Amino acid sequence: DLNKEVFNFLATASAKYDIGFWKPGSGIIHQIVLENYAYPGLLLIGTDSHTPNGGGLGGLCIGVGGADAVDVMANMPWEVKCPKVK
Repeated sequence: DLNKEVFNFLATASAKYDIGFWKPGSGIIHQIVLENYAYPGLLLIGTDSHTPNGGGLGGLCIGVGGADAVDVMANMPWEVKCPKVK
C-alpha cells in the first residue's frame, strides 16, 4: 500500500535525522504543536495552515508552502522581507 510505504519512509528518515514524527492517529498537528513544541520565543516554520496557533503561547509560528519548508529542512536561510519603517 502506497500510504504505508510513504509513512515507513518518513518514520525512517525522521529517526535518522532526529526529527519528530507522529504516526497516523496521533492527533491533529495544531494540538500536537501546542502540547509538545510551542513556547515563548520559539520560531516555528510549519506547512500546516494551523501552524500560527502556536503563537498563542508566545512563539512566532508561521505557515509556509512546501518549497519554503524544504529550504528550512535543508538548512538554507529562510528570509522574510520587511518594509522600511520611518
